[in-house]
Amino acid sequence: MDESSAFNDLGRALYRLLSAGDTRAEYSLSLIRGTGYSVIRVFTPNGEFERGGERYATVSSSIDLVTAARNLRAACYREGAGTWFSAVFTVTSQGTATAEYNYDEEPDWDAPIDAAMYANDQDKFPRDESAQPDWLKQKIAEGRAQIIAQKNRTRRR
Repeated sequence: MDESSAFNDLGRALYRLLSAGDTRAEYSLSLIRGTGYSVIRVFTPNGEFERGGERYATVSSSIDLVTAARNLRAACYREGAGTWFSAVFTVTSQGTATAEYNYDEEPDWDAPIDAAMYANDQDKFPRDESAQPDWLKQKIAEGRAQIIAQKNRTRRR
């Protein structure tokens, strides 16, 4: 799937979360191979939370939205450069969609994740070492060491 089609699929899935009176939906997402963390805010006059003077409600993700996000991340992969770690997608009630991608900063998680997940992500979406930020190099090295240690423990049993 190409990047444009994948983005449109994600936009449609996010748009389907809007109801009458809602102004927009924001999907903040951290995603690597094997795990993800997301928050979806639907801005609505009746929202129970407030940010920047606007009311919003949080809603649960749909399978379609999660699948679309994974497909978009894969479609955004560039050989040697990798793909994004986190993003914020916004869809308005008028149907316009925007995205802000994070390719270089360590993503935010709701809980610490195992460094081996970064090593697995590197296997799926390889980045040249020159395209790896220092924090990522460290996570990949830690993750590879964890994977080797786990294999060694398994062999000894």
